[in-house]
Amino acid sequence: MKSNIGHKTTGVAALLLLASILCIGTMPAVCAEKTITDMEGRTMTVSEPIERVVTAGYGMTPCVMAAFGIGDRIIGTGGASVSGTSVTGPGNETTATFLIPGLKNMTDFGRGPNLNVEAAVALNPDLMMLEKDCAGQGGSNLGYNKLIDQLLLFNKSFPLVIIKNAACNSPPSPDSVYSEIELLGEIFDKQDKARELTDFLKDEVNLASQRTEGIAEDEKPTVLVAALSGSADIAKGKLATVLPDYDCATLYPEITGVKNAYTGEARAVMSAEQLIALDPDVIILVRGARWKPSDLYENEDYKALQSIKAIKNKRVYSTGHMEYTRNMAGLEFPIEILIEAKAAYPEKFSDVNVGEQLTKHYKAVYDLNEDQVKRLKEEMELDWMDEEGF
Repeated sequence: MKSNIGHKTTGVAALLLLASILCIGTMPAVCAEKTITDMEGRTMTVSEPIERVVTAGYGMTPCVMAAFGIGDRIIGTGGASVSGTSVTGPGNETTATFLIPGLKNMTDFGRGPNLNVEAAVALNPDLMMLEKDCAGQGGSNLGYNKLIDQLLLFNKSFPLVIIKNAACNSPPSPDSVYSEIELLGEIFDKQDKARELTDFLKDEVNLASQRTEGIAEDEKPTVLVAALSGSADIAKGKLATVLPDYDCATLYPEITGVKNAYTGEARAVMSAEQLIALDPDVIILVRGARWKPSDLYENEDYKALQSIKAIKNKRVYSTGHMEYTRNMAGLEFPIEILIEAKAAYPEKFSDVNVGEQLTKHYKAVYDLNEDQVKRLKEEMELDWMDEEGF
């Protein structure tokens, strides 16, 4: 009897040792499991520790992980770098690659639903996070659904967590971003940090919404959100691409109080004559890179547009790379909202310096120092606000 107990004790100890080795830690805490529900309503079990993460879709999740101080857990990514885009800053950075330099040494697996599944799965992650985007891409849901079906074939190898960006709500809402942050906080045991982060972002959004709430429709200035064309298109008479409401750069008209000068339902490339016919009170440039507000005042390519009210009255502004919130930028959507709202209602925001608020934002959200803040503003083509005291 004594001998049997000894054998059983030895066997149990061996199993515990093996489990401890497999979990790279001590039982039971490090081998803990948790049940979570993702933003598609799917419930799954996630095993800890979560040290190897693949992010897919765009750059929001890497930026949240960087804000949590765990960006180094990302071993592969799709859509967080400049790969596959035509818009880059001075140093070829996105917010995600600026915050997590190691991402630049990784092969980008493809943006949005165009993920290289085989390459991503080959990394053997502990977890994959897919950010589903619903803005400005027409039937992209079909692409995402197909991708999700492919990834679920590997659900015994790793859990797939699906998050949805703001454009997946109707109308789009920052609540989706807050939910994403809270979900990641739950997954990575960063609940306190997640609450701090969402509270800060909500305060920034309120800085705009409290000033724009209740403005009558007939008191709203007309605002045109546009990307200026390059030289090849200009030679063909195509001066700018204009964006409808609820596109990548126009997600929150209910918060900004902006009245779009363009009432179409899809993006449109326009000639000088078409732009002059819209005659907006305000123009907001998107996509940054080569274009700053001064270009519309001074560049010979846009000489034909000088009769537009916004240009005559020097009311042209820029959100830099903010159109690429899901790729070029990260958690800066409140700054995009503030730029658009202040551009439309300067008198209501005379006490708000958006350039200074962006400095506070970068420091509070990502813990950046003064030099890093300056460089990231330059990368995102948002340094014009400091230059102009906007």
